[in-house]
This record gives sequence, C-alpha cells and structure tokens, in this order.
Amino acid sequence: MNARLAALLGLAALALTGCHGPGSESTADTVDTAPDTAPDTAPDDTYPYQRLSTWGLFEGPLVDQQPAADVVPYEVAIRLWSDGADKDRFFRLPPGGGITIDGVDDWTFPEGSVLVKTFSFDLAEGDDATRVRLETRLLVLVNGAWEGLIYRWNDEQTEANYLVAGERVEMARTDADGVAYDQEYLVPNQNQCETCHRRDDVMHPLGPMTRQMNRVVDRDGQSVNQVDWLAGRGVFALDPGPGAALDAFVDAFDPAQDLEARARGYLHANCSHCHRVGGYSGNSGLYLQAEETDREHMGICKVSAAAGAGTGGYTYDIVPGDPDHSILAYRMDSVDPEIKMPELPNLLPDYEGIELVREWISNMDGTCDP
Repeated sequence: MNARLAALLGLAALALTGCHGPGSESTADTVDTAPDTAPDTAPDDTYPYQRLSTWGLFEGPLVDQQPAADVVPYEVAIRLWSDGADKDRFFRLPPGGGITIDGVDDWTFPEGSVLVKTFSFDLAEGDDATRVRLETRLLVLVNGAWEGLIYRWNDEQTEANYLVAGERVEMARTDADGVAYDQEYLVPNQNQCETCHRRDDVMHPLGPMTRQMNRVVDRDGQSVNQVDWLAGRGVFALDPGPGAALDAFVDAFDPAQDLEARARGYLHANCSHCHRVGGYSGNSGLYLQAEETDREHMGICKVSAAAGAGTGGYTYDIVPGDPDHSILAYRMDSVDPEIKMPELPNLLPDYEGIELVREWISNMDGTCDP
C-alpha cells in the first residue's frame, strides 16, 4: 500500500458521519461486525425479512453465495467503485416473469423481482481465503416500486441481518507486500439508497442495463456473451436479439480500447445516476451519461454550480488539456466530505478511475479562453 493511500485511510475517518448502527463500536481485531438481531430460532415470516437466508436466494452455506436454481448471476462491464469492495451480483424473477428492454438501456423487471449485491473484502489483499462478507443489498420490486434493503453479515459469516440505520465497519488488512493497515468502510443507511437509485422521484436499478450487461462472461467454463446467455435462460419477455448487435460499454481499464469511450463509460457507471436530468445532482447542469453530446452539459468549459471549497478555487468543471485545473478531477481526488465526489458512501478515492479521467481530460483539444 502506498504512502498516499495510507494517509488517506486516516483522513477518511474524519469524513464519517452519524451512520452508526447497534454494535458499530465493537473492538473485534479483524472486522467490526454487527450483532445478530434475529437469532436463527426466531420466526422470520414477515416482510421485510430479518435474515438474508429467509429469502431462499442461495443453496448450501450462505457465505458461499451459491445461487439457488431460480437465481441468476450477472456481471457488469464497468464496476461502481465502493472503496475497493468485491461484489457478487444476482437477480431472481418471479415464476413466469420476464425482463423487457426499453429504449437503449433501461431494463424493466416484473413485479416481485429481487436484485442482489453482496460486498466483500479480502483481509489479505489478493488472498480470497481471507475474504469476509460485509453486507448484502437487495432491491425488491413491490407494488410497482423498488425498495432497498440492507443486510449486515455477522462475525461467524453464517447469516446477514436486516439493518436500517447504517454502520461503520473497521477492518485490519494487509496489502500485497504484507504491510498491515486499517480500513474503515461505511454501510449506508436504508434511506441513502435513494441518493443513487432515485431518478425523477422513482427508484431505479443501476447495473442491469444493456451497455453494462452486454459483455463476455465465463459460464460453465466457456466464454459467452452475457445477453445471449441470459436469453438462453429465458429471462426476457421478448427476444432482445443477439448481443453482438446491441450497444455495449468497453472495458474502462483496458488501454487497448478507445480512451474517450473508456472515460465516458466510467463516468456513466460511477456518476451519471446522480448527474443527469432528474438525478440527485440534476440541478448542477453537469450530465455524465455516456450518450450526452452537449459539451457544456458534459462539463467542458462549464462554470461549476459548486461554490466555495467545492471548486478548489477553479472555474470550470473540465478544462480541456488541463486536469489540474478541472473541478471534476479535483473533487474525485478528495476525501473531504464537503468536497469529495461521489458524496456517499465512499470514503476513499478511486485512483484508477481518477487516472483514467485525468488522462481523458489531458488529451482533450480546445480551450476555455473567451
């Protein structure tokens, strides 16, 4: 772990706000985990279920995340940064239900669908034998509206329990060189789900969309197009056609791919759920969807809607050829809660993403001079 990251891990603690649930001050040496709030012997037959296991999403030991027969694993083309967490993603459709694709991207799920995402860390970086599950988030489509539920894993890694208030987690980790460091991770409270998922006052899923899902995955030892594989499993109400004919994001971190496509895809996956019309930051006028074509809405030579410390003393969201004077890059690189982007729930910058965006800005032509 480099010195800069070590320093920021310390600074990040200052950014934590009152999002602490019961048991969040545990002194466990390895991971600060939540207590069991619903013992295995307690009844759990009322929605929202108090235990993740009650949903019947997995077979065998819950920690193995082996999906049940009616649960479908999926992967996205460009990951959403979550302080370095690894994620396992799944969905379950109701019997007879199918997904429809609306327009370029939006996937519409049938009533009763469940989307699942589990967040994990290797306490020794790169050693999955040291992996711990921290939280599992569900989006459940109930009465035509998506509801977010958060489940916090226990110390024994045998169960995850329903958590409303949010929690701070402390981990003792070692980097690839065996150097020990501490990391804090913030499990959001249930209301904070809406910050990213709400658009035009309606909750929406983020990952399941055509450009994110249209990628190659490994299934049963073979590399297959994921959309084609999903179609083969009968998850679509209407045949979407071959994946090769649909739009797709490139791998944001593959230098062999087009730089602009990589950077725009990264910003779409990590920022556009807020930075779009109807999003949490829609009033900023900075729209970061990959399909946006208006240069000012993209932030190029756009006077920032932020003020004070949020600008770093700079004027424009993006200055072509000059990431050092671009507010977008400045805010991505900050851990100050009054400055950093995204605001929630990350505590650490995504250095790989920042480097990509800075490279994109550096290679832009033009000037912001009058």
